[in-house]
Amino acid sequence: MNQFLNSILNQDIETPLIIFLMLFSLGIAIFHTVIFSGLFEIKIKGWFFFVFNPSVIGITALLYRNAVFLVFITMFLSVFALGIIGMIYGMIKDSFKEAEKNERFYRQYNIKPETTSNKILKYLGSALLILLFVFSGFYFFFIILGFIILQRFLPSNRNRFLKLQSVLPTSKIHTVAMGLAEVRGNIKYKEAPLLAPIRDRECIGFTYKIEKISRDKDGKESFQTIFNETKINRFYIEDETGKIEVNPEQLEFIKTTTDDEYSSGGKRFSQYLIEPDDKMLLVGKVALENNTPVFEYESIKKVFAIMPVAAVEKHNENKPLVDSLFRHTAVFVFMIALVLITPVKIKNNTIYIGKPEFKNPLQSVDSFDDFMNFMYPDKHKEPTD
Repeated sequence: MNQFLNSILNQDIETPLIIFLMLFSLGIAIFHTVIFSGLFEIKIKGWFFFVFNPSVIGITALLYRNAVFLVFITMFLSVFALGIIGMIYGMIKDSFKEAEKNERFYRQYNIKPETTSNKILKYLGSALLILLFVFSGFYFFFIILGFIILQRFLPSNRNRFLKLQSVLPTSKIHTVAMGLAEVRGNIKYKEAPLLAPIRDRECIGFTYKIEKISRDKDGKESFQTIFNETKINRFYIEDETGKIEVNPEQLEFIKTTTDDEYSSGGKRFSQYLIEPDDKMLLVGKVALENNTPVFEYESIKKVFAIMPVAAVEKHNENKPLVDSLFRHTAVFVFMIALVLITPVKIKNNTIYIGKPEFKNPLQSVDSFDDFMNFMYPDKHKEPTD
């Protein structure tokens, strides 16, 4: 390094070269101006570096001519150094701006930030998935598929509603009995209308959802719900025999159609409405409130949900096909998994079937030869003398 500096400082710099370097520094001034104004967002006069850069070289030539080339090289390299620093600075500044923007957004919708314990649980869940993939190997995809199928049958308000609506008789409102019941009819106002968040539409109730949009390297979007709000006033459900008041506490919307949706600032905003004269099916409990029948949450069956009649009819129409698909898929997955864990060998035109072995069949496959031995144990053998 010292030899390099000495070789530069010991060079004789002629006046024409100094003039050339001063002119070349004007090109460097363009990059300096862009970096400071664009990356660092520092307000400077547009002519500043076009005066400063050649002036530094000229003053250096007057004070110590041999250092002119060193000053020029430093000025040239500063473009790359400042560019890298500016990009890092811009990334840090953008992250702070995004965090501040998210904080304002969370305050606006009263969204509580994710707790440290939830973050730890997410990391642990991701680690468990990775470990499951490592130890189960080829079977990991069958485990995930089995979980998806099982989720359809796990208890939830939605699953209980869909199951009960298929077995409960639809009661006429005028003669509906106390306790668990199913009614259908048109929705009517009981209280003043609510204003939906998007376009201020009047309604009886709404679900408003905000999702964070993420994109993978192929541009495919995925959505993570960060805010979900449901508001609904007391209302009536009415059929040809009469009407009954509904207490909407713990009422869940199921398969309501999207009324409006838009994306902005990396987030998707959507809302679902319940409006007057919507034809709905309701499952819950009939109870007395001030000696008046009221429809409310059923605490024993833990069900209270509302769904458009058209969606209910479509669900019931497709249910046999969907159930058949899930059953056949479950059987197919089980059979494939059973085949994969059962060792089978063909020797002398005889099939030998061993006991199922719950291990990864590809666990010992470290090379192409191992893979060929695994796939074709009798064909892929070295010839013997």
